[in-house]
Amino acid sequence: MNDAAGVRRFIEGRRLLVVAGHKEPDGDCIASQLAVAALAGRLGTPSLLLSAGPFDRPEIEDFAGRFSASAEGADLGPGAAAVIVDCSTPDRTGSVGPALAGLACLVIDHHSSGEVFGDVRYVDPAAPSTSALVLAIHESLGVPVDRDTARLLLFGLCTDTGFFRHLGTDSAETFRAVARLTERGTSTAEAFMMVYGRRSLASRKLLARMLERTLSLANDALLVSWQTLADREAVGAAPRGEEDLYRLLQTVKGNRAVVFLKEEEAGRWSVGLRSNPGIDVGVVALGFGGGGHRQAAGCDIAGTLESVRAAVVAALLPLL
Repeated sequence: MNDAAGVRRFIEGRRLLVVAGHKEPDGDCIASQLAVAALAGRLGTPSLLLSAGPFDRPEIEDFAGRFSASAEGADLGPGAAAVIVDCSTPDRTGSVGPALAGLACLVIDHHSSGEVFGDVRYVDPAAPSTSALVLAIHESLGVPVDRDTARLLLFGLCTDTGFFRHLGTDSAETFRAVARLTERGTSTAEAFMMVYGRRSLASRKLLARMLERTLSLANDALLVSWQTLADREAVGAAPRGEEDLYRLLQTVKGNRAVVFLKEEEAGRWSVGLRSNPGIDVGVVALGFGGGGHRQAAGCDIAGTLESVRAAVVAALLPLL
């Protein structure tokens, strides 16, 4: 059972709290790290925000200056501890991971797959986002949530729920949490612009390419698209923007799952998986060494476009 009092005991009295999240961070990860740092400050503990980056998602690029890429120069001796948020495995912290080794560790996470690690765990796979768990900790401890923290937590919640598209009939408490956050001076209109309002024209042209080439299987039940290094070079776009592709393809009549393959470097592809209720793509990602949630997961696979696409499609088709 998650214990907010245990979180307080872990944080209070520390000389330094190193707050880390996963590599290739998204809005939920960044918001959760910043909100944990705010919580630590309220409890009298200074913090260091670490992230392996990159901050190449348009919605988080303005936050990059608040994070360090390494702990060089920080005293991580006795009295220091780590909080790892939004990570289902410790290696997800990427290049900042070695700095955390040996530190007492608190884990705050909502992923449904991964491994058990950390000395203290506040983990709930049923939570809609890690930021929702951070809000729950604030409220359980009676620690005030100021406007800036409320703004961040709503941003993180909206990011991981696809602006509430992924929520089911058991989500009443999530919307009550939204109401409490708006009472602190933020709004869903503000969150929407933070999540979706920073796209470039080049990214829209890249999206057009990905939509045009989308492969339909099983009468649109499975839709597959991809993005190459050459695509990004041709339109001059940053390598992000796939959430817009998922959002559009999942509204296709009869669709049950979407696969997006992105060439990160020659011979290596990141695989993004999204599904509508009833299809557990987290299990599929786990089979390829990745992980995530039932309806949103991912992994990395080496190979050609054709070989990677064939392997992922073969794993998904039996589930449709």
